[in-house]
Amino acid sequence: MSEYRAITKNALIENTKIEFDLFLKSGSNGHSSYILFSCGDELFSPERREELISRNEQKLYISTKDTDKYLKYQENNLKHVIEDDTKSSKEKSKVLYHVAENIMEELLINPKSGQHTERISAWVGNTVHHILEDDNTFSSLFEVITHDYRICTHSINTSVIGLLFGSFLSLKPQELNCLGTGLLLHDIGKITVPSTVINKRGRLTVDEFNEMKKHPKAGLDFLDHISSIDIQSLEIIIQHHENNDGTGYPYGIGGSDIHLLAHISRIIDVYDAMTSDRPYAFAKKPFPVLAEMKNEMSNCFDPELLREFICFLGPKDLRKKPGPENTLYSVPSVTRQM
Repeated sequence: MSEYRAITKNALIENTKIEFDLFLKSGSNGHSSYILFSCGDELFSPERREELISRNEQKLYISTKDTDKYLKYQENNLKHVIEDDTKSSKEKSKVLYHVAENIMEELLINPKSGQHTERISAWVGNTVHHILEDDNTFSSLFEVITHDYRICTHSINTSVIGLLFGSFLSLKPQELNCLGTGLLLHDIGKITVPSTVINKRGRLTVDEFNEMKKHPKAGLDFLDHISSIDIQSLEIIIQHHENNDGTGYPYGIGGSDIHLLAHISRIIDVYDAMTSDRPYAFAKKPFPVLAEMKNEMSNCFDPELLREFICFLGPKDLRKKPGPENTLYSVPSVTRQM
């Protein structure tokens, strides 16, 4: 494996301290060498960026040993990345996705850490800002989604899709924050489920399914003590497998007893799962998935929300946002009592 990895020059923010060495690549006849461009304690000044432009350098390189430092740099400067007019919507979306992957991988190692949930809150806030301020985020965020069903990527996918859909429904920024956080954390309890059950290539036995059904409560137990997580996010974690007709789990509640954000999450969770490669099923195309959700799984979902979701994924002219005076849904206020 190469000792260096490429990054674009647009990944760096002017007037920020770069805590890792940067290299330029040179060479010919199949032989490459890496020349030090700046040391890890230097400020990335406008002059340094101009030097790259004058050389027509599109890529920089870092040592693979500094990957963690680079990801942390991106996370610490995420607000600047989102607000940088020189970066395309796709570039911003890629950074958001990579930062989320790093946060989630560390969270899965220590799910009870309040430090990681603070990082999640910051990531969701920046993603909401990206969505609300950039009309191109629908295509750019969907383009960077990875269609596999690992806990990490599935959680990021559902959060991204949920935030886009929540924006389509004209949810308020605070409501979007709760939705994005809850979806990012909704499957955290699966780390308590045996990997043989999670990765089984076939139908689960009754006992195995009973083990799987424990993950919403396990996730709530991990996070309920962290006061920075809003109750509405916790509602998503505990209710994202409840069905509209009361046939879901863990409590078998239905209809208006299910929180609105959990109703939304139920739709997003199923859609991303079915359009991803899972241990027991290959990914399906979006249209057949939506048809199956509508025709064969309608008992699971709030029917009005499912119709809105289908419109949301449809042609662009059907995704026009309603004005603030035409908010489609109002999220009820709740108190923390679980």
